[in-house]
Amino acid sequence: MFQRDYLMRMIQQAAEALARALRFLRERKEEEAEQALGEGYAAVGIDRELLLLLDAPTLRRQLADDEKVAMAVRLLIGDAELRHARGEGSAAARRLRAAARLAEQLGGGPEVELTGELERVRSLIDRSS
Repeated sequence: MFQRDYLMRMIQQAAEALARALRFLRERKEEEAEQALGEGYAAVGIDRELLLLLDAPTLRRQLADDEKVAMAVRLLIGDAELRHARGEGSAAARRLRAAARLAEQLGGGPEVELTGELERVRSLIDRSS
């Protein structure tokens, strides 16, 4: 019970940080968005560079829980949006590919919401390429 409560608090903190990051992004406050994303990654307990370097099955084992995996995917999607806003197309695409590979590791495949978000950001990046 305690472990589940801890996990849910961790996910909630990451979700709040992601919401702040997306709000900052809409306001064109990219540095603040970057900082909020960093807080989200820290709340999940994983370094953002590891999400880009390790293969998806290894990351899935490290994160150990579908809710943490889904939050890591959401953070990567938000990070891709930030990179896109900064004009860093290849960095945005790299984060989006990592998010898609990690989403495939979810129990029943990526959630419908995640699939929609992945497609939305993919088309955003593709339009500007």
